[in-house]
Amino acid sequence: MPDGRQQVPVIIDCDTGVDDALALLFAVRHPGIDLRAVTCVAGNTDVDGVVRNTLTVLERAGAADVPVARGAGRPLIEAPRSARHVHGHDGMGDLALPAPRRTPVDADAV
Repeated sequence: MPDGRQQVPVIIDCDTGVDDALALLFAVRHPGIDLRAVTCVAGNTDVDGVVRNTLTVLERAGAADVPVARGAGRPLIEAPRSARHVHGHDGMGDLALPAPRRTPVDADAV
């Protein structure tokens, strides 16, 4: 960083919908954050949609090198609940963003 402070290493665990997309953009662009990885869980949409959304947002933000790992497809205790009524069917406001060019890492998020 220009002022001599070190960046803070960060791993974000999210269910990328509209809100987490903004958090990812903030983390990628903030000079004090060293985004090391993103882990994905089901929430705003199913886990595969969350992974797709995360990869797409990172590519669009110029951070395609940040590793993305697939995590839990459902809550441990509760029944799964979608937020499609808030975030759209795809979790990203039904923007029909192009599919990402890469895939998640070959490792479980845990």
